[in-house]
Amino acid sequence: MGTTLSLTLTVTLISTIVGTSIAWILTQVQLPLASFLRAACIMPLAIPSYVFTFSWIALLPKFGGFFAAALVLSLSTIPYVLLAVLAGMRRIDMTQFEVARTLGLNQWSTFFKVTLPQLRNSLAAGSLLVSLYVISDFGAVSLLNVNTVTRAIQNLYRGSFDRTSAAILSILILLLALAIVSIEGSLRSKDPAQKTSVSIMRTKPFKTSSGARYISLSLILTYLILGLFLPLIVLFSIFIANPVSVNWSELSAAAFSTASASFAGAAIALTFAIPLGVLTLYRRNWLARLSERGLLVIHALPGIVLGLALVSMSSRFPAIYQSVGLLAFSYAILFLAKSVGSVRSGIAKVPANLTEISATLGRTRMETFRRINLPLATPSIAVGFLLVMLASMKELPATLMLRPTGFETLATQIWSNTAINRFSEAAPFALTLIIVAAIPTFLLTRPDKESGGGQI
Repeated sequence: MGTTLSLTLTVTLISTIVGTSIAWILTQVQLPLASFLRAACIMPLAIPSYVFTFSWIALLPKFGGFFAAALVLSLSTIPYVLLAVLAGMRRIDMTQFEVARTLGLNQWSTFFKVTLPQLRNSLAAGSLLVSLYVISDFGAVSLLNVNTVTRAIQNLYRGSFDRTSAAILSILILLLALAIVSIEGSLRSKDPAQKTSVSIMRTKPFKTSSGARYISLSLILTYLILGLFLPLIVLFSIFIANPVSVNWSELSAAAFSTASASFAGAAIALTFAIPLGVLTLYRRNWLARLSERGLLVIHALPGIVLGLALVSMSSRFPAIYQSVGLLAFSYAILFLAKSVGSVRSGIAKVPANLTEISATLGRTRMETFRRINLPLATPSIAVGFLLVMLASMKELPATLMLRPTGFETLATQIWSNTAINRFSEAAPFALTLIIVAAIPTFLLTRPDKESGGGQI
């Protein structure tokens, strides 16, 4: 538990600082190809933590321990903070920046006095995602021999017929998740909704010196080298030097299984997410609060904990035991919070005056929601769908436990080869997983959009 807490605090601190810095640079510093740099900084989201670890171990065979895990998990989670802060900065009224400039505030003063207070909710949300990701991670800490609670649960599950100790540790994870969610709730401030359909005024980034631009660009390039280019170069090098021929039929089958199961999981999650998003947004009763906290706690559960519960439940129903439907359902439950958050955010940004106009025209609440709220929130709902699909593609422990016999995904193939140091055989599956996962990641950012904000 001590190792888990230390690792969570370390990674959350690093990811929050680096993610916020990169987000501020991308929006407030004039950089060449800013839209494509923004998309590139999000692309590490497509690389699972165990693939990061696999790449570093292949490059440095003695790579391991606490600080190695902190580095790998930080590189894996920085995009969560980056996405949250970029989304938060898009909702800031930039006229306040103009006022700050007329008062003679420089970039640093403007950031601490104007920007940072308005990013409080975004920072809390991003840090929450990072913390929950770290305490539920299994692949990276296992490969790096770091004894976290999640790894202990896996060892007890595999090494003992008595599941009591694993259940006790699972309860500890639940309590830790509850504590993190409570802290995030206390840090969150009330975010007023947009009242009118008038667009928020935008201004151009600050005019910065050449030295500031070089420093900013150096920070972004350092992150991209460590978090994107290095893993890809290592994987390509192993793939090219691979003396073993690639089994293309096996690779294609694993890619299709990954895409189909994750798509089904995202569809199931979306079915639950729309009513839950509306409930948590418009109803502040005990049921809404319980649903909101419950979603976040479930999101913090390691896949193996949910897998244990679903295996125990499904063993009584042979029709669903070890079925693709049960696997997709586990994805939906594990990552439902991502979809609900996007649905809620999209609906909350619908201008209130449009719903008021609809009411004056005699439309019912259901008609207004169907014809106004839902269409305007479609981009955010699509983001939630893509986030669940992306997370499902990378999910490892739940897939290992719940997949049907003979059903191999890219994640399970990577794990089975990496666990016995067969890096050459694992490289093609790792590269394919990155390529497949890069599609929803690209759609989240859309660097071809002129606004630069993409679909965030």
